[in-house]
Amino acid sequence: MPNGFKLLTVFGIPIYINYTWFIVFSLVVWTLAMGYFPQMGPDYRPLTQWTMAFVTAFILFTSILMHELAHSYVAQRQGIRIKSITLFVFGGIAHMIGESRSPRGEMKIAAAGPVLSLLISGTFWGINYFSKMWMNASSVPTISYFLTITNLFLALFNLIPGFPLDGGRILRAIIWERTGNLSKATLITSRIGKGFALFLIISGFWDIFQGTFINGLWLIFIGIFLQQAAEEGYRQTLLHRTLSSVKVRDVMTAPAIVVDGDITLDRIVNDFFFHYRFNSFPVVSHNTLVGIISIHDIKEVKKEMWPYTLVKDIMCPDLSAFAISPESGVLEALERMVESQHGRLVVMKDEKVMGIISQRNIMQMLKLKTDLGRA
Repeated sequence: MPNGFKLLTVFGIPIYINYTWFIVFSLVVWTLAMGYFPQMGPDYRPLTQWTMAFVTAFILFTSILMHELAHSYVAQRQGIRIKSITLFVFGGIAHMIGESRSPRGEMKIAAAGPVLSLLISGTFWGINYFSKMWMNASSVPTISYFLTITNLFLALFNLIPGFPLDGGRILRAIIWERTGNLSKATLITSRIGKGFALFLIISGFWDIFQGTFINGLWLIFIGIFLQQAAEEGYRQTLLHRTLSSVKVRDVMTAPAIVVDGDITLDRIVNDFFFHYRFNSFPVVSHNTLVGIISIHDIKEVKKEMWPYTLVKDIMCPDLSAFAISPESGVLEALERMVESQHGRLVVMKDEKVMGIISQRNIMQMLKLKTDLGRA
C-alpha cells in the first residue's frame, strides 16, 4: 500500500492512516450527505446534512479502528507483537508479528473484533431506541440507526467463514484443533475465502451490467483484495510454520566477504559488486565492523565522484539496523530486512563478523524444506 502518516498510539500500537483512506472517507461523507440523510430527513438543511455526514463517517471509522484494536489487544495478551494498525481504502488492518500458538488463542483473537462490533451496534441501537422516545425530531436517531446497521453488517461480514476474514480465522482454528495441522487448516479456509472473493467479483460485474456501476466496482475491488489477502495469508502461514524453528546460523553464508572503509567507490564497484554480485557488503576498519555499504548508497553519488569518494564516507554506520546474532530466528532476520530495506544482514557474535544472511538464503531454505515435506 502507498505510504501514510501516523495518527496516534493506542495500547502501545502506532495507528497509521494510509492516503487511500481519504478516498473512502470522502465517498462515505458524500453518499450520506447527498443520498442517505436527505431520504431519512427531508427537512434537514444542507449544512446539517453535511455536518451529520461528517460526524457519522468519523464515528463509523472509529468503530472500524476499535474492531482492529480488539483483535490487537487480545493478541498482545497472548504475547504477539502488534507492529501497527493501518486504516486504508478497504477499512483497517492490524500488522501482527507472529501467530497464535494454539487454536483456542487464535479463536479468541479472531472473535474479538466481531464481538466488539456487535457490542457497538447494540450500543447505538440503545441510543436510537431511547432518543426516539425523548428527541425524535433531532438528528441523533438517524445517525444512531445508521451506525447500528453498519456495525452489525461489519460484524456479520467479518464472520463469513473464509480466510482472511474473522469467520475464516475462527473456522481455521476449529480445523486446526481437530487436525493438528495449521497449514492444512489455512489452505482449506483460504480456498473458501478465494471462493467468496470470486463470488463478490462476479456480483460486482452483474451489478455493473444492471446499471449500478459504483456498487459493482466496489464489490470487484473488495473481491480482488480478499482474494489476494487469502493467498498472501496462506503464504505467510506456510512461511511461519516452516521457518519458525530455523536459526540464523543454520542458513547464513560464512565466511563473510568484507571491504575496507578506506577504498574508493570505483574500486568497490569493480572489485566487489561486479565480481561477487551482492547488493551490499560489511565495512571493516582495523578488523572491526564499522558499517555496511549497499548499491543504493553508491547510486546516490555521481559517477564522476566515485574515484574520489571513500566507502566510509557514504556507508551506513548504524550497526543495530543490519547486525544480528547467529542465535536469532530467521523470521526475525527477514522482518529486520524488510524494515531496514537491507537485503542482507551481518551475523555478529562477540563483536566479530561470523557471516552474512540474505533473503536468498532464507528463501532457499524455505524451498528446500517445502520440497522435502518438512513444512
